[in-house]
Amino acid sequence: MSGMARLVYYLHDDPSTFRLELAGALLAGNAAEVERVWRTGSSTLGTRAFVVDVEGLTSVDDAGRRLLGRWRQLGATFIPESSEARLIVESIEGPGIERKAAGY
Repeated sequence: MSGMARLVYYLHDDPSTFRLELAGALLAGNAAEVERVWRTGSSTLGTRAFVVDVEGLTSVDDAGRRLLGRWRQLGATFIPESSEARLIVESIEGPGIERKAAGY
């Protein structure tokens, strides 16, 4: 693999929820890619909830935080179960985040 850290993402397109699951490192190079994929997929969002599962993220740089912050401004709900995932979400929205149930 080249020098870029790996990010894997999955889009779950359900009738009531558009969920994006992220695993690995959300860094500048792959943040741009996942944003392009999200923009394409979100064109069908409509009134459905936008949920971002960050449980599998291992690291996030400034570009990744900016992307997560933009999604937060668009109304995204984050799912952080582990303490590491909660720290990542807190880095974009401050402490005291609401823990979401897995059922969204």
